[in-house]
Amino acid sequence: MNDTKLYEQILGIEEPWFVKGVTLKASEEIIEVEVECRETLWGCPQCGQRMHKHDSERRRWRHLDSCQFKTIVVSDVPRLKCPDHGTQTVCVPWAEVRSRFSTRFERFAIDVLKDCSTSAACKILRISWEEADGIKQRAIDRGMKRRKTGDVKRLCIDEKAVGWGHQYMTIISSADADKAHVLAVEEERTEESLNRFWGTMTPEQRAKVEAVSMDMWVAFYNSTVEHVPDAVDKIVCDNFHIAKYMNKAVDEVRRDEYFSLKDAEKKQVKGSRQLWLKRVRPQPNVGERVFHTWSCEPSFVSIPL
Repeated sequence: MNDTKLYEQILGIEEPWFVKGVTLKASEEIIEVEVECRETLWGCPQCGQRMHKHDSERRRWRHLDSCQFKTIVVSDVPRLKCPDHGTQTVCVPWAEVRSRFSTRFERFAIDVLKDCSTSAACKILRISWEEADGIKQRAIDRGMKRRKTGDVKRLCIDEKAVGWGHQYMTIISSADADKAHVLAVEEERTEESLNRFWGTMTPEQRAKVEAVSMDMWVAFYNSTVEHVPDAVDKIVCDNFHIAKYMNKAVDEVRRDEYFSLKDAEKKQVKGSRQLWLKRVRPQPNVGERVFHTWSCEPSFVSIPL
């Protein structure tokens, strides 16, 4: 096949890199693209010091498919022996360090992973679950490096169940912008989990926090009170849990009243549970403030203030 120039454009490589040859392996449904470099002096990836290559390592990368065939980039990557940083592998222009996929393949894979489950994405991309997870982790690392750190005024803290059993992750998000974005994901839902996040902020940044939304989990409360100045006045409990405990209290009062009544009076209360928890549409007068709280039914209780 005489498609070297075509694949140079497909890979987006320029001098001193060039495509030496393209091999079609029809029985394996693979196209191998061999890439070489004319450069004789290389810069250390750590310090940039120029030197001749020490040896080379033959490596393979998965690129975007060519029609129905997998496209594999093959190259002898130079290795340098830096006096300050030891043996270093030269960075290639089509892939990241320690990745076995080209950057263009990983970019496409991320779009697929965003639109369907990991299992479905693996079938479409013809990669393993571990390879898909590696692509996601590298994407997270790139995003974290680009993220601008600044003052955060409004925070949302919540836990999410993962895996089997009582396994949880603590998720901290910023609500300052129009669209909330995740700041950190920590293991478990303990005080130590949230302490690790607060430890990444300076005392000055924690002092600028104006509001922290959370459920009524005591570990989150204790950690926030310990690290955020005047946290008691800044903690906001979410509506769902407030309504849940309010409805539970109303139902417990109804039950206590029921068992304290005589048998003849119990008939009037029996079966009235939903009457206390049903959705109410109040018609407030002008100037009257009404507090609406959603219950876990879902319904809500209206309490005039």
